[in-house]
Amino acid sequence: MGPTIHTDDDVRTILVPTDGSPASRAALSRALSIAEQLPTNADESGTATDAETPAVHVLAVADTTGDPLRFDSSNVHELEQLKEQLVAEIASAYEDHDVDVTTAIRRGHPAQTIVQYAADNDIDLIALGRTGQTGVTRLLGSTTDRVVRQSSIPVLVVPESNPDEE
Repeated sequence: MGPTIHTDDDVRTILVPTDGSPASRAALSRALSIAEQLPTNADESGTATDAETPAVHVLAVADTTGDPLRFDSSNVHELEQLKEQLVAEIASAYEDHDVDVTTAIRRGHPAQTIVQYAADNDIDLIALGRTGQTGVTRLLGSTTDRVVRQSSIPVLVVPESNPDEE
C-alpha cells in the first residue's frame, strides 16, 4: 500500500486524468490509496454521508486540438468511444474500494481541460502520472508540466512505477 499519507482535512476530492498509460494508472493507484486513508464523517447510524465520502474523479480528455485535418466528426466520435471504454474499465476495476469513483470525458486541450474540470468540480488535489521524457517532448513540455504550471489547485506528480522496483 505504501507509506501513510498525512493530508489536510480539506482534501475530499482527487482528480486523476488518465490516458490509460502505466503512469496514469500509477497516479490512480496512489490517489485511491490517499482517498482510502482520508477520514470519513459518518451520520448517527455510522454510515458515511455522500458529502463526506472521499471521491476520486477519473477524467479522460479527448484531445481534438491537434491536426484539424485529422479529426472529422466520425474520428471525434470514435475517440470519445475509446475514452468511454477506458474510464468504464477503470471504474469497474476499482469499484471495490471505499471511495466514490466518478468518471468523465471531456474534449479539448488536455492541460486546459484538466485545470478547468478541477475548478468546475471543486477538486482539492490533482494526481498526475509522469513518464521519463527526453528530446523534443521534454523541451516542449508535457501535459503534466502544463497542469503544474497552470493549476491553482495542489498537484501530486506520481512517477511511472518500475516493475523492477516492486
